[in-house]
Amino acid sequence: MSLARASLLLRQKHAFGSVSLIQRRFAAHDSHAHDEHHDDTHYSREAGFSTPFWRNTVLLSLLAVGFYKWAPSPNQDVYLTRWLAQYTTPSEIWAAINEKHLLLSQQASHNTILQADAKRPNVHRYRYPQILDTGSPHLQPVGRVADTSSTAVRSG
Repeated sequence: MSLARASLLLRQKHAFGSVSLIQRRFAAHDSHAHDEHHDDTHYSREAGFSTPFWRNTVLLSLLAVGFYKWAPSPNQDVYLTRWLAQYTTPSEIWAAINEKHLLLSQQASHNTILQADAKRPNVHRYRYPQILDTGSPHLQPVGRVADTSSTAVRSG
């Protein structure tokens, strides 16, 4: 709500006592509406080469031609070129990094192929694996003593 509208409502409230007026708002009428004149006296400016677009185009073109004419040639050693060369990484370092990456990539692909081609070892599956436990000393019932009469003690 604008400040002018609020002050208008306050003035009307004081004028009529405690009765508040509810004003209707029409969509077609607003305080921000533009006054439209129905006479055709207002003409727009004719679009031509004097618009800001064409002015900026000409200025940028002149700037590009001037830069091309007075810019240093690629074989000149200017300050900007030396400054950029100071912060660039030499090609030998990039070659070493790329070679190390190549070797690591080859090792990773070799490991991937090795794992993809790997086969599980052949295992003989017994039909009744309990047969392996028949000679176990842990399967002896309580109180039974193993027969050790046929064992002989060796002397060292």
